[in-house]
Order: sequence, then structure tokens, then C-alpha cells
Amino acid sequence: MPTAEYYLKQAEIASRMALAEADPEKARAMHILALAYYDKAYLAQVQDASPPQPTNSPDIIQRQ
Repeated sequence: MPTAEYYLKQAEIASRMALAEADPEKARAMHILALAYYDKAYLAQVQDASPPQPTNSPDIIQRQ
């Protein structure tokens, strides 16, 4: 699974390509792609930062 860093690099590349593109339609498409990569980077960062879920360990006595 790609990391947040990967998505940020892809977003930066797409945004630079959008700035360099002369055709407005292509520039807009690259800008939208960059925004999508920024969203994916955010989601990957949030997913990495979430605390691990507790598991049921056989050593823990559960109340009934």
C-alpha cells in the first residue's frame, strides 16, 4: 500500500505539470489529479496515525 509520502510526491508532480501546461483543459485535469492525490495522502496519513485496535488476548480474563 502506498504511503502518504508517495501520494504527496505524486500530487506535487501533478501540480507542477498543471502549472506548466499551456492547454487550459489539460491544466485543469492535472490540477484535479493533484487534488485527488492530496486527498489520498491525507487519508493515508490519518490511517497510519490511528491507534491500533485492541485484540482479545487469551491472557485477559473477561467479565461476564
